[in-house]
Amino acid sequence: MGKSYPDRTNSSGVWKINEISKNKVTHKNWPRGSTKGLFAIGSTAVTVEQLIIETAGNSTDFGDLTDGRNMNCSVGNTTRSIFLGGASPGVVNIIDFVQFATAADYSDFGDLTAARRLCGSAGNDTRGMAAAGISSNVIDFITLASTGNATDFGNTHASAAGVQNSQCNSNTRALFAGFNTPGPAVNVIDFVEISSTGNAIDFGNLTVARSQPAGICSSTRGIWAGGTASGTNGEIDYVTIASHGNATDFGDLTAVSQHPAGMSSEKRGVFAGCNPGTAVIDQIIIASLGNSVDFGDCTSCAQSAGGSNGHGGLALTS
Repeated sequence: MGKSYPDRTNSSGVWKINEISKNKVTHKNWPRGSTKGLFAIGSTAVTVEQLIIETAGNSTDFGDLTDGRNMNCSVGNTTRSIFLGGASPGVVNIIDFVQFATAADYSDFGDLTAARRLCGSAGNDTRGMAAAGISSNVIDFITLASTGNATDFGNTHASAAGVQNSQCNSNTRALFAGFNTPGPAVNVIDFVEISSTGNAIDFGNLTVARSQPAGICSSTRGIWAGGTASGTNGEIDYVTIASHGNATDFGDLTAVSQHPAGMSSEKRGVFAGCNPGTAVIDQIIIASLGNSVDFGDCTSCAQSAGGSNGHGGLALTS
């Protein structure tokens, strides 16, 4: 046998039913399959592309959203991918969902409490959230396993914020960063406890003020990359999710990216980038430090959100 798994009593290496039930939710050594990332592409962002986060390569077609729109956000759990809000070109409150397992078009889930674009997103295996957006500081939440309209959670600490795609969370805590107030972009990081409701609290600051960065995470570390601040931005920042404090420099993207789509497994993060004339996908190892490296290409510039069925190791780590 290669790895040693805690509480495995069968020396043959075969998991017993009671061992599966126990170890699946309590041990990080639970064997994992591939992690699928989904993100919307193009200026109208009707098309969703897929990739396998553990395997570098170009993305491929997965299906279509119910309505073409960009500047949306995305949440998901181990089985469902969900896109929320956006502009098509008018701002919408649409929520779409699909099952990760099989390529298909998305279906209607319900509506946000108000139409918005450039909202941030986060969640765990049970609850998903859409936070802020242009001219809004409202946080909504949905129950991922059901369908229906979103419910008010509270407000972000930063006002009138555009946070697109800053998805960063553990099983218990969600972080939002990259706010764009009525003035210039700011470096604020907010957090909430996912299982509760209420207003967000200040966590710390990004190393550089910017809006619309891509957020990814493991179960312990949160990372933001790219974004917009007086042009484009290629910085990568990281924080320890369970603590409080300012972000630390991680490295840089291979190219500046205005509003990339972020997706992650417990170990690896990928960013489907967007800048005029580029459609590149970068990758990093979350537990390390350093510049990103090439992963592959998407068929068109990603101007929307992304998510994965292994985002932050959700549901598979304690």
